[in-house]
Amino acid sequence: MGKYIVLTNKDTFQTIVDNEGLKAIETYHFYFFNELKAKYTIAEVLDDNIKIKLYEKYEGKEYVNDIRVKFFETFETIEAALEELYEIVKAQGNSEDSQHSKLVKSDVLTV
Repeated sequence: MGKYIVLTNKDTFQTIVDNEGLKAIETYHFYFFNELKAKYTIAEVLDDNIKIKLYEKYEGKEYVNDIRVKFFETFETIEAALEELYEIVKAQGNSEDSQHSKLVKSDVLTV
């Protein structure tokens, strides 16, 4: 069995994965009223000891954190990670079947 995580990129929050310990599998774009709100990438964890770099802009300041992958929720299958992604979308107050929000699989892998 593999180990998969869901990574998020938004305007103010960027996840940078520039190491050999992860392999991007699928990227999804989340739209609300046809505006791109977030990009989610499902990635396979190839090395349990890696760190993932997170950049955040908040109130005019920039923050950089290196987070060990062990602190991310992991899933045994891509399907389980995708199910979690649908739950994330629902938690934003939107359902995946809403006419105002949609989750679209991208042809381009982004992290």
